[in-house]
Amino acid sequence: MARTTIGMVAVFALLAVGVWVLQTTNPPAPANATIYVLDLKDSDVQRLVVTTAAGTTSFERAEPVGWKFAETGEQADLSRVSSVVNRLAKLRTSAKVGEGFADLSPYGMAPPVNVATLVMKDGSSPRIFIGSKTVNDASYYAMAEGGTTLYTVNTLVVGDLEKLVTDPPRPTPTPEGTATATTTLTPRPAAGTPEPTAVPTATIGLPSLSAP
Repeated sequence: MARTTIGMVAVFALLAVGVWVLQTTNPPAPANATIYVLDLKDSDVQRLVVTTAAGTTSFERAEPVGWKFAETGEQADLSRVSSVVNRLAKLRTSAKVGEGFADLSPYGMAPPVNVATLVMKDGSSPRIFIGSKTVNDASYYAMAEGGTTLYTVNTLVVGDLEKLVTDPPRPTPTPEGTATATTTLTPRPAAGTPEPTAVPTATIGLPSLSAP
């Protein structure tokens, strides 16, 4: 009996040590920690492909800096494309809905409404699936390809993503030949400086000389 008790105590002690080691090497995430649907290095994104109900468009990095339309090579609006790429690469979630869903159609994910593909430097192509809006219209359902967890994401990033197709990000043209008004200043004499006065010129008559 004593040996059995000692054995049980030893087993519980080993289990306790195992739990302690796991908690030490893999501490739980803080309650307010940011959760990402996708967490990538934005500077490693080389190409963005966007597919929505309105169509498909794609962008590639331009050298030495910027983005261009992949189909035409035309320069794209740097701020708009970069803003979307940066937010997709580190796509924050508003909330975790759940995981392991057998049917995703109630969330607009079978098939997804929008698909964003990020082509990376290493050749990988992670994709983000975006479904329908939530009941309160506050966010959209989203999931990373290959994942099983369903999240919600901010409506702003989805709206900006869709506008890349419906409102192509072409740079705003700079107006040329704009006339610039030029003002010519005429110097005025300093205070206390007398104005020049015109001096009359007298003409003195000389007697005419006549021949004798």
